[in-house]
Amino acid sequence: MFTFLLFISFLLNIVSLLSIVILYSRQNRFVNMEKEQKKIIVEMEDIISAYLIEMKEENDEFMRNFSTQVRNDKETVLHSEENEQEDLVPSEKVTKWTGTGYKRASQAYKQMKDHGKDPDEQSQESEQDPFIKQVLTLREKGMSIEEIAESLGKGQTEIELLLKFRQII
Repeated sequence: MFTFLLFISFLLNIVSLLSIVILYSRQNRFVNMEKEQKKIIVEMEDIISAYLIEMKEENDEFMRNFSTQVRNDKETVLHSEENEQEDLVPSEKVTKWTGTGYKRASQAYKQMKDHGKDPDEQSQESEQDPFIKQVLTLREKGMSIEEIAESLGKGQTEIELLLKFRQII
């Protein structure tokens, strides 16, 4: 009986040692995984910080380029405003808007004002345009767009657009 108890004791000792080894290896595996995750996190932080630094440098360069562009634009606008102010009648007001659309619109308005033409007068003049008259008379005669284009030496799309704008088609 003593040998049996001694055998069970050895067996229990071996099982306990094996379980200790297995638990130790599992714990080491988790410790190793934690170390690897910390390394990965540090690498990711480094990559993100390098990316952010690169973005900051690019943004700073963009801002420098933009500010020099704005300065150059302001200088050209100031020079053009000085030239315009010299040309203007003293009673006219000068606005400080600098958009290209505004510039084009104001130039077109000044040209219209200089020529003394209203938009209504322009539409009446365009009705009296000989080309338009020719197209309209040929259309009234029943000619197709292709025939009108051939007889006037113009493109079919040009004639078609003219008729569409005149709402004749």
